[in-house]
Amino acid sequence: MKNDIGNVSVELKEKDNRKISFLRYAFLLLICILYAFFYGGFYPFTLLYIVIALPVLSILYLATIYFTFKCSQELNERIFVKGEHASYILHLQNSSFLFIPFIKINMYIEGQVICKKMQNIKLSLAPFSRHDLEFKIELFYRGVYDVGVSSIKISDLLGLFTYTVYPPEKKTILVKPRIMQKYSSDEITVKINEGEQSKEYNDSGNDEVVNIREYVYGDSFRKIHWNLSSKLDKLMIKETKNETKSESIFYLNLYKHEVLDEITLLKEDCLIEEIVKHIHYHLKKDMSSRLVFFNGETQTVRGSSQQDFLNIYNVLSEVRFNQDYDFNQILEPYIEKNQFGNLLYVFSVKINVNMIDTLLKIKNKGFNIVVYFIEFEYIESDEYEEEDIIEILSKQNINANRLTPLITLDHEINNLDNTILEGA
Repeated sequence: MKNDIGNVSVELKEKDNRKISFLRYAFLLLICILYAFFYGGFYPFTLLYIVIALPVLSILYLATIYFTFKCSQELNERIFVKGEHASYILHLQNSSFLFIPFIKINMYIEGQVICKKMQNIKLSLAPFSRHDLEFKIELFYRGVYDVGVSSIKISDLLGLFTYTVYPPEKKTILVKPRIMQKYSSDEITVKINEGEQSKEYNDSGNDEVVNIREYVYGDSFRKIHWNLSSKLDKLMIKETKNETKSESIFYLNLYKHEVLDEITLLKEDCLIEEIVKHIHYHLKKDMSSRLVFFNGETQTVRGSSQQDFLNIYNVLSEVRFNQDYDFNQILEPYIEKNQFGNLLYVFSVKINVNMIDTLLKIKNKGFNIVVYFIEFEYIESDEYEEEDIIEILSKQNINANRLTPLITLDHEINNLDNTILEGA
């Protein structure tokens, strides 16, 4: 990643500077030795002893600074909604009578990405002084971010030795996506979900228990089989007939990106807000939904009503696009193993030819597929070719929708309506 490469180059430069400081001191010591050896006398030897004593004095200097230097951090909140602002303050204090000329403050890379002003800083502190650094972070991107100070390095006067101060507490913020209202459903959803699911809900026997399994994160507590859970001393979930046969599957592709930057975060946010919008609509209409993604292993979060939306929303707020896996080897086997319904939504930043082949295979098994993506892999700045791909999918009755990420405007942030979240 670009930021990682930058940090590595800075560390190498610091090591080179430290080597130069050692060579400079060694050269100065050699000159003093030769001076004292050939000329002798009070002044040459006094100068030699002073140069020899300098490293010892530097160590004592650092020891004094170690016990008198203080740092603390303040963060106004931990959880935000995209579009809000975070306030971060770093307090630095020098309680000693010594001047601290070389202080380097290293910030977390994630914090540097979401706040351009939160870069690594070099400064100095006068004796008995205090310095505050305040940052106003505009939260334009969803996700979990480590912000603030990762470490503080303090060097001695000669540049020979350093010690590192680590803040006692890591500051992390969670930025949740906005919940955009979806006022109408697509034709496939109306046909499959509002028609067939409402029929199943009205059929007798739709509450028949067809499966009992162990609780997984995201399951509604209303589905807990309390009697069996008390006997087995662990939470067990009961699945009913309509839940296992009429769920819409929302598959989120969390494949990692090569570079973590604002453009990448913008694409991820666009995709997350789209899937949040669709799941919120489904659950508001009491359409059973199943969020599926791969994070080390296949993860599933279920919902059957609006009361279950908050579980899925919290999961989507924290997921990271950091997985390295083959989309085609995960989705198709999962569909074959779990026949929950025949409506599949696929959300992916990128799609490619291999993914399209997999979707066509799943389509031939009787699934209705809706795809949301941002760009087509291997095709750069060629709108005609991308339109051709969408047309090909359309001819195969796969509804493909290309999303366009947009930067959040200030007036949109100020007019953001959070009543949906409060009532979810």
